[in-house]
Amino acid sequence: MTSKVTRSATALAVAGALGTAQLANVGMAHAQEAPAADILDVRFDGGNTADTAQNIPAEIAGDPVLEEDGAIDSGVARFDGFDDALMYEIGDDYAQLADGLAVECVFRYDGTFDGSEKSLCANKEAGGFAMVVYGDDLTFTTHVGGGYKQARTQIEEGRWYHAVGVWDGEQTQLYVNGELVDTTAAAGEMQRPGSNSTALTLGADSGSNNSPQFMAEATVKSTKIFSEPINAAEAAALYEQSDRESEQRLEIASTTPAAGARLTEAAEFQVEFVDPALLSPQVRYTLDGEEIAPGDLIGPGLTEGEHVIALEAVDVFGNDFTEEITFTSGDIPVDGGTDTAQGEGTVSLSAIAENPSGGDVVTTFTEGATSTAQEGFQGVLDGLPTTLDFEHSEGAEITDQVKPGDGNSVESVSTGRLPFQRFDVAMPENAENGHQLVWNGAVDPTRTARLFAWNTAQGTWDELGSTNGVADGQVSIAAEVGGEYVDGDVVHAMVVGYDPFADNLDEPVRDGFADPDEYDFAISHHTDTQYISEGAVEQETEEERAVWRQAYEDATQWVAENADERKIAYHAHTGDIIENWHQDDDWEHEDRAREEFEVADQAQEILDEAGVVNGVLPGNHDNVTGQDNGADNLYNEYFGPERYEDLEETAAWQEQNASHHPWKPGDNDNHYDLFSAAGLDFVAVSLGYDVTEEEAAWADGVLKQYSDRNAIVLTHAYNDPSNSPDGRGAGPSHDGVLVLQEVVEKNPNVALVLSGHEHGVSIVTRNDAGTEGNHVVELLADYQFYEVSADELGLTEVGGYNPDDGLQFGASFLRLLQFDLDAGEMIVDTYSPFLDNFGASEYDTRGRYNGTEDDTRLPIQFETRRTSFSTDGLTLVGDTGETIGEAQAASGWPATVEWDGLESGEVYAWYATSRDAVTGEDVTPGSTRQFAVFTARDAGTDTTAPELSVPSEDLVVRAGEQVDLLDGVTATDDVDGDVSSSIEVIGNVDTTTPGRYAITYAVSDANGNQAVANRVVVVEAGEQDDSGSSEDSSGSAAGSSGSSGSSNGLLGIFDAFGGALRGIFDAIAGLFRL
Repeated sequence: MTSKVTRSATALAVAGALGTAQLANVGMAHAQEAPAADILDVRFDGGNTADTAQNIPAEIAGDPVLEEDGAIDSGVARFDGFDDALMYEIGDDYAQLADGLAVECVFRYDGTFDGSEKSLCANKEAGGFAMVVYGDDLTFTTHVGGGYKQARTQIEEGRWYHAVGVWDGEQTQLYVNGELVDTTAAAGEMQRPGSNSTALTLGADSGSNNSPQFMAEATVKSTKIFSEPINAAEAAALYEQSDRESEQRLEIASTTPAAGARLTEAAEFQVEFVDPALLSPQVRYTLDGEEIAPGDLIGPGLTEGEHVIALEAVDVFGNDFTEEITFTSGDIPVDGGTDTAQGEGTVSLSAIAENPSGGDVVTTFTEGATSTAQEGFQGVLDGLPTTLDFEHSEGAEITDQVKPGDGNSVESVSTGRLPFQRFDVAMPENAENGHQLVWNGAVDPTRTARLFAWNTAQGTWDELGSTNGVADGQVSIAAEVGGEYVDGDVVHAMVVGYDPFADNLDEPVRDGFADPDEYDFAISHHTDTQYISEGAVEQETEEERAVWRQAYEDATQWVAENADERKIAYHAHTGDIIENWHQDDDWEHEDRAREEFEVADQAQEILDEAGVVNGVLPGNHDNVTGQDNGADNLYNEYFGPERYEDLEETAAWQEQNASHHPWKPGDNDNHYDLFSAAGLDFVAVSLGYDVTEEEAAWADGVLKQYSDRNAIVLTHAYNDPSNSPDGRGAGPSHDGVLVLQEVVEKNPNVALVLSGHEHGVSIVTRNDAGTEGNHVVELLADYQFYEVSADELGLTEVGGYNPDDGLQFGASFLRLLQFDLDAGEMIVDTYSPFLDNFGASEYDTRGRYNGTEDDTRLPIQFETRRTSFSTDGLTLVGDTGETIGEAQAASGWPATVEWDGLESGEVYAWYATSRDAVTGEDVTPGSTRQFAVFTARDAGTDTTAPELSVPSEDLVVRAGEQVDLLDGVTATDDVDGDVSSSIEVIGNVDTTTPGRYAITYAVSDANGNQAVANRVVVVEAGEQDDSGSSEDSSGSAAGSSGSSGSSNGLLGIFDAFGGALRGIFDAIAGLFRL
């Protein structure tokens, strides 16, 4: 084993060689005393969150982990990137920061760069400052002179960085690891954050009312805020003081295979480091140049000789590390599958193995010991159990033994939750070299079967394996079972059906909606119409204002006109109805807000008059960012409960059993609607911007009250936009964490969350929300920032715009969600009636998406989406080592032996160990092992011919008479029962000619076993009439078969036996079949 550790010149991802100026800075750092932070100084040694500058207490969100980090030998705070944050109130200190400041943040970014904003040490909300990650750029940003001024540099995941951001009134600077890496002009005054956002937040940014947002998966060692800017020497001194570096270096403790080892069979590649905390995500493993990963099985496919595993890594301080592990192997075959064939009383075992040398393979077949599940029980789970005995519903006993391949299966319950089957399987006797648990069964291609066993040592249900279903046929799961799963002499096993809720449904991007005949009902979704409401009021001319107004009204008019044809059962608007009711100074311009509300009021009234059941909620631009609340607020004047309670009395609402319910009397800031569609009952819960714990508790209560209804949650600021081309994936927005944890995860009837607020699109299929098997789809569809050219809008003449001027008309797009209940799927289409255009991707000025975000098909877990499976067999097997046979075959061709003496209906297993046929005695050959389980059938075990019963006396018939040659002849089989109907008569009898005739009776059972018997038919001369002819002058030969000519004598006897002999020869030939 050879290794090399290289420390980069500056240990910086951003730096090259040390230059004169950099050396000077390092020198100054030793002479310069590091400045003391006077606003905030937080270090996490000893699990402490205290500020030592002003004793500012920490407010905790989520559950950040405080612990020691071995790599830097210091206390740290770890943030999960979802809901963890620490907040320190510094609002009273902003006067001291007016002319300059500095921020120090020592951190490691632990997530993956997905293009979205991830804040580390921040207080930024339409003002303020932040140390933040945009994409893969570390950025220090300050809101100066009316906008954010940013200094940035690229960083790597999983590295420790010492970052200092400085604003001195003229420029914004970023220092990383003591070096200045970027500067940008930033003259002016720094804007204080708005919306009551005054907390320096670690692991996130401060949103309105100090709610954390833009969470980062990161580890923070320390944070400081200085009320004065610092210079380069002081930044370098802070870096030296931070102890970011460490003398520890990566070192491998052990590997499998070990250096110098000889590998002769498959092994799981493993590597252990002396201190894994030093390893960053930048690590690459190769085997003979091909990438591998810990946990991969290696060996099969390796040729005789030497092999090298190479490791290339970077530690958390940026130091390079390389190591090589050299080992040898034999020619190790690759298993190619097994087959068990049963027929003609024989069981044929075949195994394929490919030799990497191309040479022959010798395969040894050995007997396996088996034990099948004898009985059990089944039912439905609300979540995976944590105890051996557990509560369940819809329980039923399983009384039949489950044997693989016997044609009998046990069907599970069909449910929207988790169907399960629970068995105890006895350990088989006489097994060597470990045991395997094998499940065989059937499951839908869009579902998964999961095999669990009870770990007696840990007291847990451990998942041993899983498999997706197939459209036709069965699937299987096989897993090793160690001693930790043996309880006395049994293994406690459980099979669970699971809906993976995979977002992998095929849906081509097209200009059009789904065919209404292909879905059951639809919901339309519109959001963030603020800019078109604003434009309908503030544009200079009436002609221009009419265009903006039309963009809004065309959307609601289209829904109204297409509700019947498109089966639209509900229309949801998720807030920011207007633009100018969100800042503190908007209180002074209430008339402007009222005008915009009147535009939205008239657009939404189109839905009301058409009888479309609909709901609206306030966004941050409708309630002064959460500050204008209650029954007397401006929003309730236009969209209060009275408006919708009046609609309840209309025929259209009553036809859908629709009703509207405000969260408090007179206050529609939050509300819920009840409606029915396609035979299902729904509850739609709407939560306005800046959701409080009281409001979340109310929503939770509503959903529990209507737990038997399919639920939809509508809220304004739930998820961030995605930066993936297909729109998949997103973190939480302002209210996302609270609504998810306190509303969605607590109520398994929630199937869908719709939101706006953030500019862009995101699709999240959230699996196991709150409980195992509870899946939710979350859709953000906010197009407000998308720009349409003035030329396309027809505004070059009306408004005098240049043809290429981009105007924010993205909110003219809405979505139609079309639900196929039988399939449990939702078809999403995006359309602008104003532009008569499908898909908004082309108008995104950031060019983030590829069209599949706006035209897609997703799973949806309404009550009609169900899961089930069936079990054909559950068997414990182990190799006894007793040889069945051995065969040699060419590489890639089946080696086959026959296994005799089996009993029909019993379960058997066999193992095939394949090895290189030509490896010499001086080295151990490489080998691979496969196994198979089957239930013996009559086809493979029945070698007994039927019993043919033929009268012993000759059959005498008078010439000219009809005769039944089968009269009194019967046949029975020990497997097939009565097979008399299969008896054949071989030979000819000429009943017109007296004489002795030989015939043969032959009968075969279903497996081809044949019995024959001979008999003589005597035709006697009949009495002559006056004409000298026989009584029956027709001379018919009744009952004869075979050739029609005379066949008496020796020739006739051989002809009679011909069929039987052919059967015998065929059977003999079968013994030599390869």
